[in-house]
Amino acid sequence: MPSEGKPAYGRRLMPSVLDELAKKNPNRLYAAIPKTTNVTEGFRDVTVADIARCANFMAQRIERRFGRSERFETLSYIGIPDLRGAIIFQAALLLPSPRNPPSTNISLMNQTASTKLLHTVEVAPIVKQLQDLEPGIRNEVIPSFEEMMNSTPEHYPYEKGFDEARNDPVVVLHSSGSTAGLPKPITMTHGSFAVLDNTHNLPEVSGRKKRDWSMWTFDGEARVYTIFPFFHLAGFLSLTLQTIFMNASPVLGPPHMIPDGPLLKGVMFHQKLRSIFLPPAVIEQLLHEPDGIQFFKDLEFLVYSGAPFNPVIGDQLSKVVELVSPFGSTEVFPQPELAVAREDWAWHEFNPHIKHEMQVYDPAEGTFELVIYADESTQDTAAAYHNLPGVTEYRTKDLFTQHPEKPRLFKYYGRRDDIIVLANGEKFNPIPLEVNVQDHPSLKGAFVVGNGRTQGTLLVEPKEPADEAGRTKLLEELWPLIEKSNSLVAGQGRIHRGKVICALPEKPFTRTSKGTIVRKLTEEAYKDEIEELYSGRSSQERIVCVSLKPSLKPVYELSTIVDFLRNILAASFAAGATIGEDEDFFAYGLDSVQTLEIVSHLKRNLETQTSRSMAWISPRSIFRHSSIADLARLLKAFLDEGTVPEEDSDLARAREVDEIVAKYVKTLPKKPASQTAQSSKMSAVALIGSTGYLGSHVVANLLKNSDVSRVYCLNRAGDAQKRQEIALNQLDESVRPLLHKLEYMTVKLGQPSFGLARHEYGKIANEVDVIVYNSWRLDFGLAIRSFSPFLRTTRDLVDLAAAGNRTMRIVFVSSVSSVGSMAKKTTVPEAPVQDPLAAFNFGYAQSKLAAEQILTSASQHSGVSVSIVRLCQVGGPASGNTSKWADQPWISALARTAKTLKLIPSNVASIDWVPVDTIASMLQDFILHPASRECQFYHIRHPRPESWELLVSILRETFGVTETVPLREWVKKLRDITDPNAEDLAKMPALKMLDFYEALGDGIDGTAYAIDHALSGSQVKFPTVDKQMLESWLQGWNLKA
Repeated sequence: MPSEGKPAYGRRLMPSVLDELAKKNPNRLYAAIPKTTNVTEGFRDVTVADIARCANFMAQRIERRFGRSERFETLSYIGIPDLRGAIIFQAALLLPSPRNPPSTNISLMNQTASTKLLHTVEVAPIVKQLQDLEPGIRNEVIPSFEEMMNSTPEHYPYEKGFDEARNDPVVVLHSSGSTAGLPKPITMTHGSFAVLDNTHNLPEVSGRKKRDWSMWTFDGEARVYTIFPFFHLAGFLSLTLQTIFMNASPVLGPPHMIPDGPLLKGVMFHQKLRSIFLPPAVIEQLLHEPDGIQFFKDLEFLVYSGAPFNPVIGDQLSKVVELVSPFGSTEVFPQPELAVAREDWAWHEFNPHIKHEMQVYDPAEGTFELVIYADESTQDTAAAYHNLPGVTEYRTKDLFTQHPEKPRLFKYYGRRDDIIVLANGEKFNPIPLEVNVQDHPSLKGAFVVGNGRTQGTLLVEPKEPADEAGRTKLLEELWPLIEKSNSLVAGQGRIHRGKVICALPEKPFTRTSKGTIVRKLTEEAYKDEIEELYSGRSSQERIVCVSLKPSLKPVYELSTIVDFLRNILAASFAAGATIGEDEDFFAYGLDSVQTLEIVSHLKRNLETQTSRSMAWISPRSIFRHSSIADLARLLKAFLDEGTVPEEDSDLARAREVDEIVAKYVKTLPKKPASQTAQSSKMSAVALIGSTGYLGSHVVANLLKNSDVSRVYCLNRAGDAQKRQEIALNQLDESVRPLLHKLEYMTVKLGQPSFGLARHEYGKIANEVDVIVYNSWRLDFGLAIRSFSPFLRTTRDLVDLAAAGNRTMRIVFVSSVSSVGSMAKKTTVPEAPVQDPLAAFNFGYAQSKLAAEQILTSASQHSGVSVSIVRLCQVGGPASGNTSKWADQPWISALARTAKTLKLIPSNVASIDWVPVDTIASMLQDFILHPASRECQFYHIRHPRPESWELLVSILRETFGVTETVPLREWVKKLRDITDPNAEDLAKMPALKMLDFYEALGDGIDGTAYAIDHALSGSQVKFPTVDKQMLESWLQGWNLKA
């Protein structure tokens, strides 16, 4: 180290700097340790001279015991968390965790060719376990800290310069293995630690404060409390580099005491701390102490690591102290960042001078993976260059989301390995739910499992051991919190009642040295309990028992049945307890798994009331009677008279469609007296449903059209802007400079004025030339009544178009399924269709037909300009863009079910599918076409359809399935599966949409739709959909899983 001027940051060696400090500033504080196990009795200051002397003593002792190694032989060290780990680290040590299973530590020693083990006397039982597994280990008990401190050794020189020593190994730490359960050794060199020292040299970013490891260089003496053990990277850096290269002196607690809030409170009473470096759990405990918030106000900053912070706690603390969460890993070290605003405490802004990239991982989720680059140019700035020799691109597997308004800010989302992929291919991130649940004062930890299953299961670990009765009571107490936490994850990630396991006292969760749950090993330990829960045999699964008593009369009171149903619903579906009697279950988020649970509970509880067959009670019963009032009337008729619902007749289906249309057209507005005529150029376009697969392609095209000055994106999701921009950047980077043309509004479909504020509604009414309605629930299992919010919106669009002072045209994105039954008999014209039976016999298709008829009537009665586009199947991209084909439920469900049945249905439909970018181009042409007095219809269908056999051949090759059967026979095999459970639905998802497949009859290979009007209205060329293109579309669905 230079004797004068600025230190040679980035070219220093810790042994040399320690010796230099011991000579020139021997009394400088190295660390503070408690005098006894009672921190109120004070602390002992340990100087740099003390540590240098102890290091000399241990170096000489090791050489006498094992000899001097010329090839950097690795010694292992296991001990209690005190300063001895910092003293002997310079001997090229492997530092395995004493908390690891013995077999894991033996594996680490074998991987590093370590046969010699140093240890403290306190861990002798652990060492014996290692020797039982590996008798050839030579072990040596090291002296006590007091003996080291009282030693008088000769100086043990370290004489190498930086260039000579840069690549010499210093220490071997191991990765946590928190996900995979398999820690791996990471050898760190002097060059590795020079990278952190070099953060002093990173250029300043104008107007910003750096937040990298140089933050530990304080003006004057600085004491920092930390509890991370020396075998964990954060602990190792705190006990060595931060106090040698910087001047952040660690304050340690008693090594045998579990750190908690009261202990931290005692430390802060007796030490003037400038910062603390702790896991969130300990910080939260201090905050919950009386006047706990006061202890944080005098800190210069608070550093937390090892786990996410509860957002409520973080918001509270950020008001009184700067929160810093270094992001990194054993492999790559903490990454240099910039300080963010207090309110952005949960976000990271990585230093632009570091070679890294945020790569889009999942556009639908809006997630990015952090990728770190390492090459010769980064040897001073990237620890990965030294710790992972030969690796030039390190994919961290850490996922982030981007700030909706500050694009350089990213929030940690979770590990790629933490993301749970259900059996149906849907994914969710369980971390927010886990963090919220484990904040319960009775819990030590919580995590979710469920990969390859139909739904997630939550495992919770109590702080105190509990017997079976205590565990049952705890689960009841936890349920309200779990139910609340379900709002933090995607719908498919909700934890259902009965899918929670309480840990057993004899099987605590496996944890890393940081205290993080090792998911894989813990899940393995509970594999029997998990399997029992999914199979329905578990004693922890909650059985719903609801009484239903008849009145004195030989009939049931309707009000009694309503109460009965509420209790049944609430057990699986939280909204069931409060939902209005006429409100639709599915509008409140009821899903197929919950529907199955409700059916099961209904049958079980009705068995005591009647001996009649309940085979008719099925998910279809719920789909078609999706309100408490409807279901109660149905059950009353069954219980009183044995009446079961008949299959829908043509007359009943026609009446249902006609009644819905009549409801919405009876109060249509009259033609306005005057409106500004629409110009030939459409300058402002609004799109309801812009963030989806097709919508994003349409928006990209509109942005690039110079005639379009403004695009209003109307979506239900509050984060639509973030999702939209991620999707657009992935589709076409050339639109990035055009994003200023977009304006976002959040709508509530089915609500008055779309839920918009008055000025927003007025803006759309008076400034928009064309509004495109491209939002509909894609669920083929629901009845038409469950599409009420979308039909209500159709009607509201008519009022909107009539309310403005200019002519606004409505473009409705419909479906050929709206006239699918008609197409089996005759060629469907590009014209209005009034026959209520023209649609396929399932709610989605019927609701689309109803919407068409509402808009056709509005065109005739109210003078509203309308264009209706009936789409065939939307395909994947034809161009070179990287967008993945969005899941098409009827195709993916058919494929996965065919895999399970080992049967592929034949002649299902013509492959008249059109690539999504082709459809988007055609839609743009129709959107920007001048208005017409008459309602315009267009069919987008491939003019050169391929045979269904094209898909069959791909499925045969993918699954190794050779047998095909007619579609009707294939559907019958599914109908014959009685009372399917959640596992059945996961393996055979076609069970959830049997009405759809039945509507296809013997297949619709010969359906016919006129396309002349569409072809004349757009000059877009149709690419051929061949086997290669179809295979590329299907690849993104992971059908083999």
